[in-house]
Amino acid sequence: MSSTSGGSIGGVSFRDEDILKYDVDADAWSLYFDGSDVGLTADINAFTILSDGSILFSINTSADLSIGTMQDEDIVKFIPTSLGNSTSGSFEWYFDGSDVGLSSRGEDIDAIGFDADGNLVISTLGRFRAGGLLGRDEDLWAFTATSLGANTSGTWSQYFDGSDVSLDNSGSEDVQGAWIDANGDIYLTTRGSFSVPGLQGDGSDIFYCTPGSLGVNTSCTYHAYWDGSDHDFGREIVDGFFIER
Repeated sequence: MSSTSGGSIGGVSFRDEDILKYDVDADAWSLYFDGSDVGLTADINAFTILSDGSILFSINTSADLSIGTMQDEDIVKFIPTSLGNSTSGSFEWYFDGSDVGLSSRGEDIDAIGFDADGNLVISTLGRFRAGGLLGRDEDLWAFTATSLGANTSGTWSQYFDGSDVSLDNSGSEDVQGAWIDANGDIYLTTRGSFSVPGLQGDGSDIFYCTPGSLGVNTSCTYHAYWDGSDHDFGREIVDGFFIER
C-alpha cells in the first residue's frame, strides 16, 4: 500500500512516493518500492502490480522522469530489476490520460485496477468528464483500450456508480484506491471517513463491495476487510493498495 504522507511503521521509514508491504501471516512491514531510488519524489496516489511484477502507478502532480514529464492523469509502468530498500529498474509509458479526455485538474487518477475482461479501471480525484460521460470522485470508470502507451486510444464506460451504493460526493467518501479480485468483488479505500450500509470506517481502512449489478445501476453488499488502526496504520490514509493472493 501507499500512503498520502510519510512516517514510520514497524521500524520501517517511508515517504509518500514509496510502497509498503504488509505480511499478514508474519504481522510485519517492509519497504516494497523506494521511489526516491529511481528519481521519484511525487506522491504515488494510485498503483497496481501486474502478473510479471511490473508496477503501474499514477502520481498527484507532474514529475520529470527518464521517459519525459508525467502528469497526474497519466499512468507509467515501472519494470523492476530490484525492489525493496535498493529499488532499481526502468520506466515505460502505459496510459496518456490527455489523449482520451482526462485533462482537468480534478481528473487526476487516484485509483487503478482491472476488471474481469482485463480492461483498465480508474477513479479520479474530482469530477470525471470524458468520452461523453459525467461522474464524480466516488465512481469507477472502465477503459477499453485500442492502444496504450504514449499514443493512448479507446472508449470509456461507467464501471461502478458510488452514489448508487451510499458513497456520496462529500469529499471524505472519494474513492482513493481500488482493487478487483477474481470473483469481481471491489475492494476500496476512501479519502476519509465513510458510512455505508452495515459498515463504517476511515481512510486507513480497506473494505469491499460484492456487487449485485454494476454500471449505471450499481448495487452491492459491503464487508470489512482490513482495519488500519489494528495494524498501527490508523494515522495514515491509504491512497493505493494491491492484495497479493
